[in-house]
Amino acid sequence: MLAALNFGAVAFGVASGSLTASVLALLLGGGLTIAGVETGPDIGLVIGILVGLGVGGWVAGTKAKHSERFHGAVTGLLIAFLIIVVARFGGSPAPTPTVVWLAVLSILVSGVAGWSAGRRKLTKP
Repeated sequence: MLAALNFGAVAFGVASGSLTASVLALLLGGGLTIAGVETGPDIGLVIGILVGLGVGGWVAGTKAKHSERFHGAVTGLLIAFLIIVVARFGGSPAPTPTVVWLAVLSILVSGVAGWSAGRRKLTKP
């Protein structure tokens, strides 16, 4: 199955999803902190990651010529891997079930976004 993988689509999806997650987490977390929300950075991070996963899967599904859901899911898994690496090197005390939950959630969100992008390509005139 990896032979059919369009690495360019996945790389573009990972880049766009990571950038979206980072920028949104910083803006939303900072805005909530300024507004006085005590857990603003945490809320911004979670929302940023979820939106970033969706954007990455959508972009990978749009750029892929076939198997859009697969490309979106692989993109989400790679973004989750990047998050896990950054968290581990940053000293995150996240337990293993949380890391597994992130991987499952990333495959689900990005896969659905990739599938949705593929369906949109089919319905365009």
